Amino acid sequence: MPTYLFYPRRADGVSLTFIAEAAADDLDALELAAEIAAAHACSGVFVWEPAAAPEGKDRFVGEVDRLDGKVAPEPAPRPGAAATV
Repeated sequence: MPTYLFYPRRADGVSLTFIAEAAADDLDALELAAEIAAAHACSGVFVWEPAAAPEGKDRFVGEVDRLDGKVAPEPAPRPGAAATV
């Protein structure tokens, strides 16, 4: 199973930590992000899949949001989307 990185974020969008967990696929990772969001005092959780190769780029999987009282996954922009700096 691939490892995903979960970044709980504050209301201002800042994430001060991350959690690394294995998940079967992107949908399973987003469901796990919803559990993480519910367990932490955060506004939402960003989900990334680390690059498989050292020269590769991390892939944004999606985000779950708790601002409106519900946790709903946001679809990833496209498979293999790279982080921009």
